[in-house]
Amino acid sequence: TDIDLLFLPPYSPELNPIERVWKLVKKHATHNRYFQLLSDLKSALSDEFGKHFKPNEELRKLCVMT
Repeated sequence: TDIDLLFLPPYSPELNPIERVWKLVKKHATHNRYFQLLSDLKSALSDEFGKHFKPNEELRKLCVMT
């Protein structure tokens, strides 16, 4: 096949773009907030992911490997 697998070194979240996305989502959706119900937490996370579902400049910057 024409698929090349690239393995990241262990314990290197800075090399994994999704870790940057999770950091942004947690910052905007859950930072300094209390959720009494799990459904409220799920809703907040879903809403935040909805903002970034379509590619935008902020998300693009987070996923750039430099």
